[in-house]
Amino acid sequence: MAISERTLKIVWSEAGGKCCICRVLVLTPGAEDADPSVFGELAHIVAKSPGGPRAGGLDPSKLDTHENLMLLCNKHHKQVDDQPNHFTVEKLHQIKRDHAAWVASESHAPDNMKLMRDPTYPVSKKLNIITTGHALWPMIQECVATSYIIPDRMPDEDEDLMVEFLQVVRDYADIHDDLHPVREHRDAAKALGEYISQLAERNYFVGACMRRLLLIGGVSKEGSPWPELHIEIHAGDQAQIVDKDGKPMGTTAGRCQPRG
Repeated sequence: MAISERTLKIVWSEAGGKCCICRVLVLTPGAEDADPSVFGELAHIVAKSPGGPRAGGLDPSKLDTHENLMLLCNKHHKQVDDQPNHFTVEKLHQIKRDHAAWVASESHAPDNMKLMRDPTYPVSKKLNIITTGHALWPMIQECVATSYIIPDRMPDEDEDLMVEFLQVVRDYADIHDDLHPVREHRDAAKALGEYISQLAERNYFVGACMRRLLLIGGVSKEGSPWPELHIEIHAGDQAQIVDKDGKPMGTTAGRCQPRG
């Protein structure tokens, strides 16, 4: 049984679009060059897989119902799954009930959640050119959100390849902690490298950088680090290649400076 669209809407509505633990709105603001990013995830209270956290004790037909699901940000989803002895079935049901009551009440003050650049890190307009999956993998492991830019007015088959590549990046960002630390990480990097090679064969560069953001507001008054992996794909004739000092280069052994 898969999670139905109706169940998804119920869980998101009851949670008010916010993580049941930190009560952060699980949608990043959009930017001039990027759409908003969703980082909310439906978490099973009783695990669906037999070996998962808090598995067993529930009719299999009820595993994907809204009673057994709660909305969490990806950070707390991982914490809940990593600490099943602390986050018991009973504790998670109580957290979910308390959060639903908070959302339904009119007494809670409106939050003022926002993302801002971390002032302790310099802002760079340059992108590191990514030529292999192994170069991209450490950035995927670090990020808690992703954003991207792709070219306009390109052939459908090129756009399909880019969308598929970016979806794979997002998927790996969600599940990398569950992969075997050596073999499956290596296989993931190779799979990413195949997409990068296919794009290069079609004369597209893949550039990436880590955006150092802070999540401000909510329950915590202190800003929380929010590393975002930003990926841009540019046609070869629309990207300027520069070295680490910003000087133009004729090869891809440097950094990509988007034009415009």
